Amino acid sequence: MSTWSGSDEGGRKSQELKSALLADITEGEYDEGTLLPSQRELAAKYKVSRDTVQRVLGILADEGWIESRQGRGSVVLRTQTVRSSVRGNAAARRVTLGPLIASAFAAPDVTLDVFTLTSEVLYTHVRVQEERIRAREIRPATITIRMMTPSDDQPLPFPYALDDRDDDRPQKHLRGIRKYHTDNLVRLLEDLHRHIEGLSATVEIRRAPLVPYSKLYIFNGVEVVTGPYVPTERAMSLDDGTTLDVVDVMGFDSTLTHCATNDDPESQDSLIVSSWQRWFDNTWRLLAT
Repeated sequence: MSTWSGSDEGGRKSQELKSALLADITEGEYDEGTLLPSQRELAAKYKVSRDTVQRVLGILADEGWIESRQGRGSVVLRTQTVRSSVRGNAAARRVTLGPLIASAFAAPDVTLDVFTLTSEVLYTHVRVQEERIRAREIRPATITIRMMTPSDDQPLPFPYALDDRDDDRPQKHLRGIRKYHTDNLVRLLEDLHRHIEGLSATVEIRRAPLVPYSKLYIFNGVEVVTGPYVPTERAMSLDDGTTLDVVDVMGFDSTLTHCATNDDPESQDSLIVSSWQRWFDNTWRLLAT
Protein backbone atom coordinates (compact mmCIF):
# COMPACT_ATOMS: atom_id res chain seq x y z
CA MET A 1 0.00 0.00 0.00
CA SER A 2 1.30 3.48 -0.86
CA THR A 3 0.97 6.29 1.64
CA TRP A 4 2.27 9.82 1.55
CA SER A 5 2.07 13.10 3.37
CA GLY A 6 1.84 16.28 1.35
CA SER A 7 1.99 19.89 2.49
CA ASP A 8 1.93 21.93 -0.75
CA GLU A 9 -1.32 23.09 -2.27
CA GLY A 10 -2.83 22.74 -5.70
CA GLY A 11 -1.04 20.85 -8.43
CA ARG A 12 1.50 19.18 -6.17
CA LYS A 13 -1.17 17.49 -4.07
CA SER A 14 -3.01 16.35 -7.20
CA GLN A 15 0.17 14.87 -8.67
CA GLU A 16 1.10 13.14 -5.42
CA LEU A 17 -2.39 11.70 -5.00
CA LYS A 18 -2.38 10.49 -8.60
CA SER A 19 1.01 8.79 -8.04
CA ALA A 20 -0.23 7.14 -4.86
CA LEU A 21 -3.42 5.83 -6.47
CA LEU A 22 -1.54 4.63 -9.55
CA ALA A 23 0.89 2.77 -7.31
CA ASP A 24 -1.98 1.09 -5.49
CA ILE A 25 -3.64 0.12 -8.78
CA THR A 26 -0.49 -1.12 -10.52
CA GLU A 27 0.79 -2.86 -7.39
CA GLY A 28 -2.41 -4.88 -7.32
CA GLU A 29 -4.10 -3.47 -4.22
CA TYR A 30 -7.10 -2.67 -6.41
CA ASP A 31 -7.73 -5.34 -9.05
CA GLU A 32 -9.63 -4.85 -12.29
CA GLY A 33 -13.34 -4.57 -11.61
CA THR A 34 -12.98 -3.56 -7.95
CA LEU A 35 -14.23 -0.34 -6.42
CA LEU A 36 -11.92 2.35 -5.14
CA PRO A 37 -12.74 3.69 -1.66
CA SER A 38 -15.25 6.51 -1.54
CA GLN A 39 -14.11 10.08 -2.16
CA ARG A 40 -14.52 10.81 1.54
CA GLU A 41 -12.35 7.82 2.47
CA LEU A 42 -9.69 8.74 -0.09
CA ALA A 43 -9.59 12.34 1.16
CA ALA A 44 -9.09 11.13 4.75
CA LYS A 45 -6.51 8.48 3.81
CA TYR A 46 -4.31 10.82 1.77
CA LYS A 47 -5.03 13.97 3.78
CA VAL A 48 -6.30 16.01 0.83
CA SER A 49 -9.52 17.86 0.05
CA ARG A 50 -12.52 16.30 -1.66
CA ASP A 51 -11.91 18.72 -4.56
CA THR A 52 -8.41 17.24 -5.04
CA VAL A 53 -9.82 13.71 -4.96
CA GLN A 54 -12.49 14.60 -7.52
CA ARG A 55 -9.90 16.19 -9.83
CA VAL A 56 -7.54 13.21 -9.65
CA LEU A 57 -10.34 10.69 -10.19
CA GLY A 58 -11.34 12.68 -13.25
CA ILE A 59 -7.77 12.54 -14.59
CA LEU A 60 -7.54 8.78 -13.98
CA ALA A 61 -10.87 8.35 -15.76
CA ASP A 62 -9.63 10.44 -18.72
CA GLU A 63 -6.55 8.21 -18.93
CA GLY A 64 -8.61 5.03 -18.86
CA TRP A 65 -7.57 3.63 -15.49
CA ILE A 66 -10.98 3.93 -13.82
CA GLU A 67 -14.62 4.59 -14.66
CA SER A 68 -17.05 6.51 -12.49
CA ARG A 69 -20.39 4.71 -12.35
CA GLN A 70 -23.50 6.40 -11.05
CA GLY A 71 -24.45 5.04 -7.65
CA ARG A 72 -21.42 2.72 -7.45
CA GLY A 73 -18.33 4.91 -7.29
CA SER A 74 -15.07 4.53 -9.21
CA VAL A 75 -14.36 1.11 -10.71
CA VAL A 76 -10.82 0.06 -11.70
CA LEU A 77 -10.81 -0.74 -15.42
CA ARG A 78 -7.27 -2.04 -15.78
CA THR A 79 -3.86 -2.48 -14.21
CA GLN A 80 -0.49 -2.52 -15.97
CA THR A 81 -0.35 -6.10 -17.18
CA VAL A 82 3.01 -7.79 -17.75
CA ARG A 83 3.41 -11.16 -19.46
CA SER A 84 6.54 -12.96 -18.43
CA SER A 85 8.41 -15.83 -20.08
CA VAL A 86 10.46 -16.45 -16.97
CA ARG A 87 10.23 -19.70 -14.99
CA GLY A 88 9.97 -22.40 -17.57
CA ASN A 89 6.82 -22.78 -19.57
CA ALA A 90 5.14 -19.64 -18.26
CA ALA A 91 4.66 -17.68 -21.47
CA ALA A 92 1.17 -16.73 -20.35
CA ARG A 93 2.12 -15.95 -16.76
CA ARG A 94 0.65 -12.57 -15.78
CA VAL A 95 2.45 -10.37 -13.30
CA THR A 96 2.45 -6.65 -12.56
CA LEU A 97 5.24 -4.13 -12.85
CA GLY A 98 5.39 -3.35 -9.13
CA PRO A 99 6.62 -6.77 -7.96
CA LEU A 100 9.26 -6.85 -10.71
CA ILE A 101 10.65 -3.50 -9.57
CA ALA A 102 10.41 -4.62 -5.93
CA SER A 103 12.41 -7.74 -6.77
CA ALA A 104 15.05 -5.62 -8.52
CA PHE A 105 15.36 -3.37 -5.46
CA ALA A 106 15.93 -6.40 -3.22
CA ALA A 107 19.38 -6.82 -4.79
CA PRO A 108 22.39 -5.35 -2.94
CA ASP A 109 23.34 -3.26 -6.00
CA VAL A 110 20.36 -1.90 -7.91
CA THR A 111 20.62 -0.59 -11.47
CA LEU A 112 17.69 0.71 -13.52
CA ASP A 113 18.14 1.77 -17.14
CA VAL A 114 14.95 3.37 -18.45
CA PHE A 115 13.78 4.90 -21.73
CA THR A 116 10.34 6.45 -21.36
CA LEU A 117 8.11 9.27 -22.55
CA THR A 118 7.67 10.56 -19.01
CA SER A 119 8.98 9.27 -15.69
CA GLU A 120 5.56 9.13 -14.05
CA VAL A 121 5.28 5.34 -13.73
CA LEU A 122 8.95 4.97 -12.74
CA TYR A 123 8.63 7.65 -10.06
CA THR A 124 5.44 6.05 -8.78
CA HIS A 125 7.15 2.70 -8.24
CA VAL A 126 10.47 4.04 -6.95
CA ARG A 127 8.52 5.96 -4.28
CA VAL A 128 7.13 2.64 -3.07
CA GLN A 129 10.66 1.24 -2.84
CA GLU A 130 11.82 4.37 -1.02
CA GLU A 131 9.24 3.64 1.66
CA ARG A 132 10.52 0.06 1.95
CA ILE A 133 14.11 1.31 2.29
CA ARG A 134 13.18 3.85 4.99
CA ALA A 135 11.26 1.11 6.82
CA ARG A 136 14.38 -1.11 6.62
CA GLU A 137 12.47 -3.79 4.75
CA ILE A 138 15.22 -3.79 2.11
CA ARG A 139 18.79 -2.49 2.37
CA PRO A 140 20.49 -2.01 -0.98
CA ALA A 141 24.04 -0.68 -0.85
CA THR A 142 23.84 1.16 -4.17
CA ILE A 143 21.06 2.43 -6.43
CA THR A 144 22.01 3.70 -9.88
CA ILE A 145 19.31 4.96 -12.22
CA ARG A 146 19.95 6.09 -15.80
CA MET A 147 16.92 7.48 -17.55
CA MET A 148 16.46 8.76 -21.09
CA THR A 149 13.45 10.79 -22.17
CA PRO A 150 12.82 12.77 -25.36
CA SER A 151 14.42 16.18 -25.58
CA ASP A 152 12.06 19.05 -24.78
CA ASP A 153 12.75 20.49 -28.23
CA GLN A 154 12.22 17.13 -29.93
CA PRO A 155 9.13 17.41 -32.19
CA LEU A 156 6.65 14.72 -31.19
CA PRO A 157 3.62 13.62 -33.22
CA PHE A 158 1.63 13.34 -29.97
CA PRO A 159 -0.27 14.49 -28.06
CA TYR A 160 -2.27 16.81 -30.27
CA ALA A 161 -5.72 18.38 -30.00
CA LEU A 162 -8.24 16.74 -32.32
CA ASP A 163 -9.74 20.05 -33.43
CA ASP A 164 -6.48 22.00 -33.78
CA ARG A 165 -3.09 20.36 -34.34
CA ASP A 166 -1.41 23.75 -33.87
CA ASP A 167 -2.67 24.03 -30.28
CA ASP A 168 0.52 23.71 -28.22
CA ARG A 169 -1.21 23.09 -24.88
CA PRO A 170 -1.11 19.26 -25.06
CA GLN A 171 2.66 19.30 -25.70
CA LYS A 172 3.21 21.79 -22.88
CA HIS A 173 1.12 19.58 -20.59
CA LEU A 174 3.26 16.56 -21.47
CA ARG A 175 6.48 18.46 -20.80
CA GLY A 176 5.10 19.67 -17.48
CA ILE A 177 4.28 16.11 -16.37
CA ARG A 178 7.74 14.94 -17.44
CA LYS A 179 9.49 17.77 -15.59
CA TYR A 180 7.45 17.31 -12.42
CA HIS A 181 8.14 13.59 -12.07
CA THR A 182 11.75 13.81 -13.27
CA ASP A 183 12.53 16.56 -10.75
CA ASN A 184 10.89 14.56 -7.97
CA LEU A 185 12.73 11.37 -8.92
CA VAL A 186 16.04 13.23 -8.68
CA ARG A 187 15.03 14.75 -5.34
CA LEU A 188 13.95 11.36 -3.99
CA LEU A 189 17.30 9.72 -4.85
CA GLU A 190 19.23 12.66 -3.45
CA ASP A 191 17.30 12.43 -0.17
CA LEU A 192 17.99 8.69 0.08
CA HIS A 193 21.68 9.26 -0.60
CA ARG A 194 21.82 11.99 2.02
CA HIS A 195 19.81 10.37 4.80
CA ILE A 196 20.21 6.58 4.56
CA GLU A 197 23.49 5.51 6.08
CA GLY A 198 25.49 3.11 3.94
CA LEU A 199 23.46 3.77 0.78
CA SER A 200 24.89 5.37 -2.36
CA ALA A 201 22.00 6.50 -4.57
CA THR A 202 22.43 8.32 -7.88
CA VAL A 203 20.22 9.20 -10.83
CA GLU A 204 21.27 10.69 -14.15
CA ILE A 205 18.80 12.01 -16.71
CA ARG A 206 19.68 12.44 -20.38
CA ARG A 207 17.58 13.64 -23.28
CA ALA A 208 17.52 11.60 -26.48
CA PRO A 209 16.60 13.04 -29.91
CA LEU A 210 14.18 10.18 -30.45
CA VAL A 211 10.43 9.68 -30.60
CA PRO A 212 9.71 6.77 -28.24
CA TYR A 213 7.51 4.08 -29.74
CA SER A 214 7.84 1.96 -26.60
CA LYS A 215 8.90 2.16 -22.98
CA LEU A 216 11.92 0.19 -21.82
CA TYR A 217 13.06 -0.89 -18.36
CA ILE A 218 16.27 -2.85 -17.75
CA PHE A 219 16.63 -4.13 -14.18
CA ASN A 220 20.09 -4.94 -12.83
CA GLY A 221 21.31 -5.74 -16.34
CA VAL A 222 19.50 -9.10 -16.31
CA GLU A 223 15.79 -8.36 -16.82
CA VAL A 224 13.94 -6.39 -19.48
CA VAL A 225 10.37 -5.07 -19.50
CA THR A 226 9.18 -3.36 -22.64
CA GLY A 227 5.93 -2.48 -24.38
CA PRO A 228 4.69 -0.14 -27.13
CA TYR A 229 2.92 3.15 -26.64
CA VAL A 230 -0.50 2.83 -28.27
CA PRO A 231 -2.03 5.91 -29.97
CA THR A 232 -5.60 6.53 -28.87
CA GLU A 233 -8.21 9.26 -28.61
CA ARG A 234 -8.92 10.48 -25.10
CA ALA A 235 -9.82 13.49 -23.02
CA MET A 236 -6.91 15.40 -21.48
CA SER A 237 -7.41 17.45 -18.30
CA LEU A 238 -5.17 20.51 -18.39
CA ASP A 239 -3.79 22.34 -15.37
CA ASP A 240 -6.21 25.24 -15.83
CA GLY A 241 -9.17 22.90 -15.42
CA THR A 242 -10.14 22.76 -19.09
CA THR A 243 -10.47 19.49 -20.98
CA LEU A 244 -9.29 18.80 -24.52
CA ASP A 245 -10.05 15.89 -26.80
CA VAL A 246 -6.63 14.72 -27.95
CA VAL A 247 -4.74 11.96 -29.68
CA ASP A 248 -2.18 10.66 -27.21
CA VAL A 249 -0.16 7.52 -26.57
CA MET A 250 -0.90 5.32 -23.58
CA GLY A 251 1.65 2.89 -22.23
CA PHE A 252 -0.89 0.93 -20.19
CA ASP A 253 -2.95 0.17 -23.28
CA SER A 254 -0.41 -2.46 -24.30
CA THR A 255 0.67 -5.58 -22.47
CA LEU A 256 4.26 -5.26 -21.35
CA THR A 257 6.57 -8.21 -21.89
CA HIS A 258 9.17 -9.41 -19.42
CA CYS A 259 12.18 -11.64 -19.94
CA ALA A 260 15.40 -12.37 -18.06
CA THR A 261 18.78 -13.85 -18.75
CA ASN A 262 19.35 -17.49 -17.90
CA ASP A 263 22.19 -20.00 -17.86
CA ASP A 264 22.30 -20.14 -21.66
CA PRO A 265 23.72 -16.88 -23.10
CA GLU A 266 22.45 -17.93 -26.55
CA SER A 267 18.85 -18.45 -25.44
CA GLN A 268 16.20 -16.14 -26.83
CA ASP A 269 15.59 -14.37 -23.49
CA SER A 270 19.31 -13.88 -22.81
CA LEU A 271 19.80 -12.44 -26.30
CA ILE A 272 16.83 -10.10 -25.91
CA VAL A 273 18.25 -8.71 -22.65
CA SER A 274 21.78 -8.31 -24.03
CA SER A 275 20.48 -6.66 -27.23
CA TRP A 276 18.40 -4.11 -25.33
CA GLN A 277 21.27 -3.42 -22.94
CA ARG A 278 23.60 -2.78 -25.87
CA TRP A 279 21.00 -0.50 -27.48
CA PHE A 280 20.59 1.47 -24.27
CA ASP A 281 24.34 1.79 -23.58
CA ASN A 282 25.15 2.97 -27.11
CA THR A 283 22.20 5.36 -27.31
CA TRP A 284 23.10 6.76 -23.89
CA ARG A 285 26.74 7.25 -24.91
CA LEU A 286 26.37 8.39 -28.53
CA LEU A 287 23.02 10.14 -28.91
CA ALA A 288 21.70 11.30 -25.55
CA THR A 289 22.86 14.54 -23.97
